[in-house]
Amino acid sequence: MKLRLLSRKRFRVASVAEKNTENVEKFLQDASAQWPAYAKGCYALFERYAEYGRQGMMADWFHEADKQCEIWQFKKGRLRVYCFLDDGDLIILTHGSVKKSQKADSKQVEKAVKLKAQYEQDKALNKIIFLESDRG
Repeated sequence: MKLRLLSRKRFRVASVAEKNTENVEKFLQDASAQWPAYAKGCYALFERYAEYGRQGMMADWFHEADKQCEIWQFKKGRLRVYCFLDDGDLIILTHGSVKKSQKADSKQVEKAVKLKAQYEQDKALNKIIFLESDRG
């Protein structure tokens, strides 16, 4: 699995960069046409997480979307970015979606769970490749 490093401070924030998956950066670029402040705010949340980890995040910005599967979500306005944690200092962003209801969308959580399983399998086979971000 390819992961694109978006931020690397005390913690690392990476997004799934596989061709057959929805890319977080592309999602936020598309969302910025309708919700520019929310898209920009998501990047600010990623940077805050990179610097402070979970302890630096308020529940309004970052919380578990599915406790059993250990899927988390960043929240900014109507935008949601799903993710999971690994290695204590790494968070992997799987994909984004637009909020449709109060509760986390089970289909979106399912996508994140599948990507997490693929990541864990590839990690066990030493097939994780980190790419630098194109974002400047």
